[in-house]
Amino acid sequence: MYRILLALGLVLGSFQPIHAQSKIPTSSSTSQIDSLSKLFDAVKDDAAKINVVLNAPQRIDEYYEKPDATINLYNKALTIAQRTGDTKSSLNLLIEMAYFEMYALMDEPKAFKLYSQALSYAETEKDYASCAKICYELGSISQHQNLMAEMYQYHSKSIEFNQKSPVLFLKPYKYSSFFYLQDNRLADALRIGRLAVSYVDERSAPADFKALAYGYYYAVLKQIPNRQKEANIYKTKIVNLLNELKIISDSNNLDDIAMVCNDVGRYKLAIFFASQVFKKTDMHSQRAVVKVNCYEMISAAYERLGDYQKSLEYHKKYLDAYVKVLRDIASVESGRKVIRAEGERNLLLKQSELDKERFYRNLSVAIAAFVLILGGIAFLFYRREQTQKRELAQLNATKDKLVAILSHDLYSPITNLQNNVALTDWGGLSQPEFTQQVGQLGNQLAHVRNLLDNTLTWILSQMNGMQPVPKPVDVYELVENQIQTQQVTAITKQISLTNQIPTGVRLQADENHLIVMIRNLLQNALKFTQPGGSVVVSYNQAGNQPQIQVRDTGLGMPPERLATLFTLGQGSPSRGTANERGTGLGLVLVKELTEANSGQLSATSEPGKGTTFTLTFGTPLH
Repeated sequence: MYRILLALGLVLGSFQPIHAQSKIPTSSSTSQIDSLSKLFDAVKDDAAKINVVLNAPQRIDEYYEKPDATINLYNKALTIAQRTGDTKSSLNLLIEMAYFEMYALMDEPKAFKLYSQALSYAETEKDYASCAKICYELGSISQHQNLMAEMYQYHSKSIEFNQKSPVLFLKPYKYSSFFYLQDNRLADALRIGRLAVSYVDERSAPADFKALAYGYYYAVLKQIPNRQKEANIYKTKIVNLLNELKIISDSNNLDDIAMVCNDVGRYKLAIFFASQVFKKTDMHSQRAVVKVNCYEMISAAYERLGDYQKSLEYHKKYLDAYVKVLRDIASVESGRKVIRAEGERNLLLKQSELDKERFYRNLSVAIAAFVLILGGIAFLFYRREQTQKRELAQLNATKDKLVAILSHDLYSPITNLQNNVALTDWGGLSQPEFTQQVGQLGNQLAHVRNLLDNTLTWILSQMNGMQPVPKPVDVYELVENQIQTQQVTAITKQISLTNQIPTGVRLQADENHLIVMIRNLLQNALKFTQPGGSVVVSYNQAGNQPQIQVRDTGLGMPPERLATLFTLGQGSPSRGTANERGTGLGLVLVKELTEANSGQLSATSEPGKGTTFTLTFGTPLH
């Protein structure tokens, strides 16, 4: 939903001041604009008059409540600046006047004209930072007027000016890639994403700016099926940046950083950064849409973490704030002055005088839009409910399958154990028979022990009780230890068990999780390999991603079996080469633990030619 609110934020405006906004709380004065006007009239020197306006707190709520008085004061200062040839002051005053015309008076034609004048001053001053931000605002006006081609042009100009500016400014990359995705123009979205990445990399930007730029690119990559490998690389980069992030260099980025955290699954960080937005003291009332975004992100993050009570609490706050934002949108849309005729639009684009037309949108259109949005909310609630029902049905099916596995696989060995204990008590077994029965029971009990270990581990993972604790792990030593625990089975079945992992290889992962993964893959390989076969554990790298492979020369499997290999309850249990029982739970557990450690599990196989399981992880440690 917060992707939808991203677009709604543009309807209400970008809300990002081009100059630093005052930290003075709005409650500290009840008539600041009147006091400012009196001070302006009191000073006699032209430069002092201009400084009175430029040094005043900017864009506080009272200025929005008295926009006419604010614009009048700025006009007086602009007249002086232009008369005295003060280009820099003229630029700053025009920017502020355009901002108020756009977001307070909703007169976008006039705002367009003022921004266009400001752009000519900024280019004269070679103030490329202001050029970039002015072009971004011109693009916002074009988007409000549904002139998407012009919007893309101005955002492209903003990006061009950014290349010459020392000031970091990411919004044109963010919204260009967002709207290109909305228009299904994936090639253009990719191009903008790559520009954002090179933009922050070339400037050695702070970690929060890099995380944002990478996040914009990742949002595009994950929508393209053949770009998933690159998407995972950037996801890893983003996670690493977020883990190292100690401070946000620009507090206006807090909500965007929270969105990126949610996108890459760092839900606790998303909650932390989104919560910081509510502590800001310099947020005027028109930034309500940012708060709505944050309520929604916090609710979604708590839901992902399994804290449904907190999720519901923030979802209620989100709904309350969202309804207010919808009312504001209806008000903005009904009051916004629009550019109607093609000729007028062309005149504006050439920075010429415009004979403005004013009209209010039909109230019924606003009401219809409001009803449609509410209908969309209802539909989203319905879809979420259906998704939860499907997940619950799947969990119930999994539970039933697990109970069936446990009851079937535990009943037989425990019954045999009970019968043999009874026969032993009665003296009904000879010594050779007793020895044979003990051996069989030992194998059965080993199977039961392994089944219980896997079941308990899997249940913990489903209850979110097995959060990974990554640390550097010596892969060779860990694999060697697991091979030693499986040597009895290997010797019994006359199977060669080999560790080909180089010494010194280290991997960032949860050591206990990795032990469970390797143990289950070795047991699975030994189970389905014939006497005289081999099982090899090896290591290699795909790009910068380390891989551990467990390869056997066993029975292999057909494609239809391979397709359901990692889904509990799909397909029938398989028997090993020595008639060993199999439930499939071990491989399901390996897959879940691998993904919990930001890795992937894959398998390749061919009947009669063996099977290879591959664990792929993030960047290794050397």
